[in-house]
Amino acid sequence: MSIQSNKIKAVFFDLGYTLIYFSGDFYQIITDSYLVMADSLIKAGCQIDRLEFARKFDQKMQNYYQQREQDFLERPVEFIVKQILSESGQDHFNEEVYLQAMQAMYLVSEKYWLIEEDTHEVLRWLLDNGYKLGLISNASNAWDVNNLIDIYHLRAYFSTILISASEGIRKPNPQIFQRAAQNMQLDLSETVMVGDTLDADILGAHLSGMRGIWISRRKGDQRPFGLANPALQPDAEICSLRELPALLTKWNNE
Repeated sequence: MSIQSNKIKAVFFDLGYTLIYFSGDFYQIITDSYLVMADSLIKAGCQIDRLEFARKFDQKMQNYYQQREQDFLERPVEFIVKQILSESGQDHFNEEVYLQAMQAMYLVSEKYWLIEEDTHEVLRWLLDNGYKLGLISNASNAWDVNNLIDIYHLRAYFSTILISASEGIRKPNPQIFQRAAQNMQLDLSETVMVGDTLDADILGAHLSGMRGIWISRRKGDQRPFGLANPALQPDAEICSLRELPALLTKWNNE
C-alpha cells in the first residue's frame, strides 16, 4: 500500500509559527534577553561585562545555529554559557546558576509569543474526530518550550511531545519523526506533519515516509526556496489551521 493511500490517523504539529507566533521586533527582544541573562549571572557572582557577554553569546549562538543546520543535532544552550564563563576562568558555578540565567533569558521572549486564533478550535476538532495528536518542536531549550505549551494550555491535546533539546536531534532528522510515530504505535504512513518550515517540517516528513502540510500564512518568503527543491514540495499547503479538517477529510475519503 502506498503512503498516499493510507488513512491519516495522527497529526503532528510544529509549535512556533504553526500553533503560536512571535509578535514584536525579534532581534531587539532577543538582544534584550541576552542582557537579562547576563544580569542574572552577575547577580550570582559572575565577574562579567554584561554587554561583552551578550555580544559573545550572540556570536556563539550564530555559530551553533550554523552547525546544527549541518548535523541536525541539538545541544542544550547552557553549554554556551558555560563555555564563555570557562574562557575567563569562571567555571566553578553550580548548575542552578546556569539554569536560572537561562530561565531569566527565556522569560523575556516568552511574553511576545501569542496563540494563533484558530489553534484551540482546530485541535479540539481533530480530537473530537478521532485523530491522535503529537507535537515535534525544534528548540534549543526544553524548559522554554514546555513553558509556552502550558501558558497556552496546549499540553492536554497531545499524546506525545518531542522537543529537540531533549531528544538530542532536530528536524529534518528522520529519527525524531520515527520516535514520535513509535510513541503512538503508528506507522509513519498513517501520520502527517503540519509545520511552517519547508527544510525542517516538510523535508523531515518526506525523509521519514510521511506526508507534509505546509502552513504558509507567516512564511511565504520561503516559497522561492521551496519551489527550487522538489524534496521540499509539501503534499498540501494551507494558509490557516482552519483549512486542515477539510483537507484531512478529503484525503481520508479518497
